[in-house]
Amino acid sequence: MFDRLFAPLLTFTVLIAATLSIALAMVEEGRGSTTQQASADIITMPAVTITGKRVQSVAEATQVLRTTME
Repeated sequence: MFDRLFAPLLTFTVLIAATLSIALAMVEEGRGSTTQQASADIITMPAVTITGKRVQSVAEATQVLRTTME
């Protein structure tokens, strides 16, 4: 009788504790992030242009690789 009550009660208690732990961590993270964001430096990276040619098959890709390596 004790096992039938203890196992679900323990499972439910662990579920509640984990939920509260995650919720508190999210709340604390939300409060601290506003001050951290205000003091963070902004870095702008230069634009990158990628050019390439799409090949139709593996054999064609292998041929293109061989010609470029020579």
